[in-house]
Amino acid sequence: MASVDFKKLNRQMMIYRIVQTVLVGMLVVLAIVFQGHFAAMGKPALFLRTILFSVVIQGCLIWPVYKLAWRDVSVEIEGLQPKLTPEQLAALRKKRLIGDLWKFCGVAFFVVFVALAPDAKKSIGATPVLAITIFSFLLTCLMYFQCFNFSAKKRIKQS
Repeated sequence: MASVDFKKLNRQMMIYRIVQTVLVGMLVVLAIVFQGHFAAMGKPALFLRTILFSVVIQGCLIWPVYKLAWRDVSVEIEGLQPKLTPEQLAALRKKRLIGDLWKFCGVAFFVVFVALAPDAKKSIGATPVLAITIFSFLLTCLMYFQCFNFSAKKRIKQS
């Protein structure tokens, strides 16, 4: 049995670490911006409430996101096996497509939700909902990349 070279997977994990750094930076900047908005509205307690709701949403999403990341790592590792047949390559392509479709649907949900949210000037409750949605989106993306890297490290150690 030929050994598997994890060079491609390690590069992908490094890229995901860089993306995680950018996402954390965006999260900090947006937190400062929203905290300023809530302070200007005279309701600074809303900021902590939006953070709390975002964390609760993350608690609900942790299992599906982890399972998706674990599945994506499995597909990547299967793709690293030497001498794959055309049928195996087609099956891997289909699995990647399904995983990408799930990720696209998640991103599309958040984008559409934010795009269809009413203007904050028209509705007083729009700013907290917008903050929760944006924080949840960034945290979900961050969680996916962390779960992917964790799962990949675990699977590499098992091999």
